[in-house]
Amino acid sequence: MRKLLLKLFFLSFFPSFIFAQINRDSVSFILDNYKYKSLNSAFTKQLNTTNLNSGLRYNFNNNNFFIGINERYLSTVFKSTSKNIRDEQYLSFLGEYNLSPFLKIGLHTTNNIFSDNRKIAINEASILHSSVYFKIIPLSKIRFISFGGFSINRQISENDKGFLYGLETVMDRRKFSDFSIESFLKFQNEDISPRKNTLRLFDITVSNSFQNDFNNSISAKFYETRRDFYFNADSLLQREFNITNNIQSRIAKNYLIEDRVFFSSMKSDFTFGLIGKIFRRDINRNTRYIPTANITASTFDSKIEEFKLNLSGMLGYNTRLLNTLFKFEYSERTEKHSANRINGANEIFYEERQVSEFRKNNQSQLAILSGALSYKISHKDRLSLSILHRKLAYDTPSENNYDDRDELLTIFRILYSRKFSSIFNFFINLEGSFNHIVYIFAQRSSNNNIRRVLKLSTGGNFTAKYLISKNSAEVSANYTVYDFEDIIPNVKSYSFRQFAFRDSTNLEVMRNIYLSLNGYVKFSEQGNFKWTNFTNKPERFLAEYFAIPKLSFQHSNLTMSIGIRLFTLTTYKYNKNNVKFKDSNYRSLGPLAELKYFMGSGLLITMNGWYEFIKSELNVRKEIANLSLYLNWNI
Repeated sequence: MRKLLLKLFFLSFFPSFIFAQINRDSVSFILDNYKYKSLNSAFTKQLNTTNLNSGLRYNFNNNNFFIGINERYLSTVFKSTSKNIRDEQYLSFLGEYNLSPFLKIGLHTTNNIFSDNRKIAINEASILHSSVYFKIIPLSKIRFISFGGFSINRQISENDKGFLYGLETVMDRRKFSDFSIESFLKFQNEDISPRKNTLRLFDITVSNSFQNDFNNSISAKFYETRRDFYFNADSLLQREFNITNNIQSRIAKNYLIEDRVFFSSMKSDFTFGLIGKIFRRDINRNTRYIPTANITASTFDSKIEEFKLNLSGMLGYNTRLLNTLFKFEYSERTEKHSANRINGANEIFYEERQVSEFRKNNQSQLAILSGALSYKISHKDRLSLSILHRKLAYDTPSENNYDDRDELLTIFRILYSRKFSSIFNFFINLEGSFNHIVYIFAQRSSNNNIRRVLKLSTGGNFTAKYLISKNSAEVSANYTVYDFEDIIPNVKSYSFRQFAFRDSTNLEVMRNIYLSLNGYVKFSEQGNFKWTNFTNKPERFLAEYFAIPKLSFQHSNLTMSIGIRLFTLTTYKYNKNNVKFKDSNYRSLGPLAELKYFMGSGLLITMNGWYEFIKSELNVRKEIANLSLYLNWNI
């Protein structure tokens, strides 16, 4: 079991590159997308923001016939000087009929709607795809899916219609002697003249296990998309080409090769892993309509070429008393920007845009070393240590870009925990970090600084029959020192120190009646700081209090609570004699109520609401109602 958990940890410890969301969700016609039956809805209103998030997933399966639906709706309303409303809806429907064990026919429809009343580039869009598909299964775990239908695509008042067609091939993991292979291929065209959207995807993974202890997998992936977008055209373009909106095409190509090696044996306390990745991405933007008489540097389109190389590894050693893990990672990244030529355009404007794009070019090297250790001193005591060291070198080849810098970051943590009894656990924790940023050129060197953070916390958990209490106290200090504050007047080193106490206590007063308290107290101080003699001049002090005392009643599957919600924030400033005086005060006080109902059939309903009476400086008063409703039903 310990080896299995370590394997799972290893897989999560080395996350894959974000590869344009290549995953099995790219397969549009699998029934697993509609597998679970559930209905959920969440409504929240806090301050000036109201949110509604609802979803439905349902299916009907009767031997040879399957129907599935998946719907999600999100709405956000924000009120300030004006009202902003943003709505999103995602609807997917699939129906499939088994003509034979080797042939299936189905209908797949998706409808996505987006609207935003703000004046942004694309504030209204909708996409309707509907297609008939044939699923051929010549062999176990191999599927060929051909599909064709129509698309209705709307953007900023432009309605485009056309054909949607393509092909998918899927091979689930199949074993061939000592090897296993899985692959996926997708080809899709959306012809919605005058626009065109395309998708090309290929993914293959070959895995091999040898000597029962080593696992090796090699993956190759290719992903290409083309998306055409409308954007507003100026008056010159409208007259010259008789159009309302211009069109920009964004073509993105992604390539990835990855090799993973992992060793784990029941006969050994050691585990080992190694991952190598090569990733490339090309992004090309092309504008459809270009003015012939008014070409400037901003008229030219651009393209981006990105290359990444990553190597990472881990070594673990685990015994009954000791668990250790060491990891290293090294990566290089290069990003190149360039301008696309326009036939007949003035070469001077092209060179001007090329220089502007060249300024964005950059390359970086990142190295990370980390380690973690957990030692069981006794059956009651445990000591844990962890450390991470990272170095980043960021370079820009352009003489007009001064963002070149080096960064060093070190983080450590020491945690000691002791179980004094079956009802009380204690811990003490020390952690800190050291971060040094150095800009190479004088134009940015005013930002050179060293940040030192130190935090000490202690606390415990008390769990008895009628009383559960979790408490912690913490002191922390942040000292940020700028290298050239003596010669740059507007740059000042500063300190931030804080004390915090947190409490969560629940007491069973009598059967099914509970009294609880959740809250914290924070005292914070900000000020100018001198590292040479370790002195500071306080500038600001904050006192923050938060508490929610509640009385709860529980009966069967129903829990009801009433209480009070209190939050206060008082800020102070300091005079020339370092005597603090009150600067501002904010207080929020009001009743709250909670309700939670759970049925064994899988229905959960929760309600949480509170009313705030707010008072701030100058006797400014206002009242705000806050409400949160949540429903989840596993049908």
